Amino acid sequence: MEDFINKGVKMKKILVLYQDWDNWFLNSYEKFEHWFKEKDGAYSKDNEYYILSLSTCNKILKPENNITVELFKSSPTKQLFDLIKFKKRLKEVINEFKPDYIYVPFLYLASTIPKDRNFKVISFLRDITPEMIKGKGGIRKILGNIFYILDYLALKKTDILLYNAFHLKEYALKMRYKGKLIFCPRDITDKEYFNEISEKEIIEIVRKYNLKNKRIILTVARLTPEKNIEMGIKALRFLPKDYVYIIVGEGRDEKRLVNLAKKLGVYDRVVFIGYVKHKEIWKYYKVADVLWLLSKSNFEGIPNVIMESWYSKTPVIVSNIKVFKYLIKNYKTGIVLKSWDEKELAEKTEELLKNNKLYKDICENGWKYVNELIRHHIDVRELFR
Repeated sequence: MEDFINKGVKMKKILVLYQDWDNWFLNSYEKFEHWFKEKDGAYSKDNEYYILSLSTCNKILKPENNITVELFKSSPTKQLFDLIKFKKRLKEVINEFKPDYIYVPFLYLASTIPKDRNFKVISFLRDITPEMIKGKGGIRKILGNIFYILDYLALKKTDILLYNAFHLKEYALKMRYKGKLIFCPRDITDKEYFNEISEKEIIEIVRKYNLKNKRIILTVARLTPEKNIEMGIKALRFLPKDYVYIIVGEGRDEKRLVNLAKKLGVYDRVVFIGYVKHKEIWKYYKVADVLWLLSKSNFEGIPNVIMESWYSKTPVIVSNIKVFKYLIKNYKTGIVLKSWDEKELAEKTEELLKNNKLYKDICENGWKYVNELIRHHIDVRELFR
């Protein structure tokens, strides 16, 4: 604390409302650091942070000198019931910590912030959570409507709203948001590593996974049902034998996807890489001929993998959901499928890889567009003034 005073720097106190169902704070803190420090740019060593996070246990952690983490026990299925208790604990933390700002990367949690306050609230709208929940059907349709209400309440308590895609701005305005709106697409993290990848590293990957003289399709995603990776595995049946599908990511769906690939007789052409540190992912973009993003959930902002693919000049083929239609100019910056048919996915992939002019144009257009986008990036810490 004395260092801040001696340098004449007024330290800001930032209270962060978070959710962590994957136990990042306990087991994979570097993943939280990646998103919070690098993607959001919310961290500064000159500020003090108190992170109050929904989690799977109750625990207080001190991962860094200026960061305290309080884990508040709940679960994805119980969180709605626990929000009342969370709101009560939040009020206590505010009284104890006395923040200058509350930063809310998960918009709905701003609904728990008390009305009487002496701080500013900065929230980030990067997806439409109610749409994601409703998309899973059943009783989740009712839960999705509850999350619409939480978003509405959250927006009423938000002073500055960051958003990373124009359809999200439309969503906020439909929710009658009256505060300050700032377009803030994320920068491309670790992009400096892309140009540092050596030919030797590429050769190692090609040898390791037997990729020589192969057409390489890439997906970078969590292995969960909403990412719809099974569509890509099914599409391999309609592609020539020299097409290989590389999947970078981890998740609960891995065993089912492995069994599906074996059942369909394409397991020898599917490579499950697992979790890869972000700066290492660029190697896979470098070897890939095309990226597939086949999500079912119509809730995303600008997916990081699309921006990374554009930056690496790897053309993208995406599923037929509204979000991607907003984002991608068909046959200009990527290809948007018309259906959920695996045959169409295979046909569009072959069309792209056999048409040199189309391939080159999509690569160049995507690269130009993403470089225009990232000029609008703002590190969140710049707003903590």
